[in-house]
Amino acid sequence: MQGFSNFDQEPSYDSFIESGSLIGGEFSAEGSVENLYISDQNTKDELLKKISVLNLLQQVATAANEANDVESVLQFAVDRICAIADWKLGMVCLLSEDSERPQYSNISYSQEEKFLKEFRNLLIKRSKKEELIFFRKVKNARKPIWLDHFPSTLKGEFKELCLKAKIEAGFAIPILVKEDLVGVLEFYSGSKSTDPSFFEAVSNISSQIGRVFERKNAENHLKNSGEQLRALSARLQEVREEERLLIAREIHDELGQLLTVLKIDLTLLKNNFQKSKISESKLVSELVSMIKVTDSGIESVQRIATELRPLILEELGLLEGIEWYARDFEKRTGIVVEIQIPAGILPLEKDPSIALFRIFQETLTNAARHSKATLIRVTCLEEGSFLILKIQDNGIGIDPKQMTESKSLGLIGMRERAVVLGGEVTISSRSKRGTSIIVKIPKSNSNKGEP
Repeated sequence: MQGFSNFDQEPSYDSFIESGSLIGGEFSAEGSVENLYISDQNTKDELLKKISVLNLLQQVATAANEANDVESVLQFAVDRICAIADWKLGMVCLLSEDSERPQYSNISYSQEEKFLKEFRNLLIKRSKKEELIFFRKVKNARKPIWLDHFPSTLKGEFKELCLKAKIEAGFAIPILVKEDLVGVLEFYSGSKSTDPSFFEAVSNISSQIGRVFERKNAENHLKNSGEQLRALSARLQEVREEERLLIAREIHDELGQLLTVLKIDLTLLKNNFQKSKISESKLVSELVSMIKVTDSGIESVQRIATELRPLILEELGLLEGIEWYARDFEKRTGIVVEIQIPAGILPLEKDPSIALFRIFQETLTNAARHSKATLIRVTCLEEGSFLILKIQDNGIGIDPKQMTESKSLGLIGMRERAVVLGGEVTISSRSKRGTSIIVKIPKSNSNKGEP
């Protein structure tokens, strides 16, 4: 983890040593030298202690700002706190999101003592059935708690093991995210006394750890929000396609048939007038004009229905749909479209087919509007469980900034269509050298998340 590289080089001390007084009732030259040495040694130990605490605070603060792994930050903090204070045991109790009952995590520190490890194991075992020793106290107080006669608060096997492990005091500090308690750091010491400054430092460390939890919660919330928006986008795309199909069928079946019947009636009427002796050329001319308008209406209906949902995509499949749309695109725009699709490519399922066709459609539309291209090459191939579609033009290219702009809704929509199905869209472009778009989509829609 970043910021932990100086772990082995940190100064440390064995225990908290109170500032000593002169030994002996009489002052002598020999005694003064010995007392000065003791006093100097105590001062040195205190200085090393302060340096260790400052380094610990700095490293935990760095980890809290840089690390994304809460567990590693907690493990580092517990190890260093116990090593500096010479506390026998350190444990972490966390409140899981899906349960209101706190549980000890795998994060802990323990000195190599038989009874100490047995005491830790008993804590973990009992916590699954009974209330934790410190949790309720810390939850109610919302502040650190120090019990300097810890064994006296226990009974039975707990108390017996605590005495055998030579635990004299217990210390617990809350981990708070804003006002919510998410965990408790528990420490057990062989000494009843502690340095108030170190006590305060450890309390500050818990607030730093709380920041890591807060950032992790924010990241999870952002991730969940992104997934929800993606699911919503997928659902909207699905509803849009369903509506397009319904409208296309209604236009084709209802309006198209009405226009066809109207054309037939007009044609019969024109023929009858031409056969009649009282035929008037002006009326026939008007009927011919009406038939032409009807023909134009039928063509418009067919075009609109096809753009909403090409029936060829439903009846023959994706590859034939791409081939058909490319030929129609050539007629409308004059841009040559070369298609290379090898034989033997298996048909896709419904959702991947629609997504790939819409991406292809959007790409050609963008090329016609912006690229000034005269040639577009389309290639399609299989790669494992994926189908790869590559579309490359010889146009003026795309500004790299436009590829990531929020206003480029066409490009964003293409990427979202692919991502929802477990695929991806890669766009590369060079000025005056054209644009290349590679779409990679699973042949099966099993990767699609539920909206």
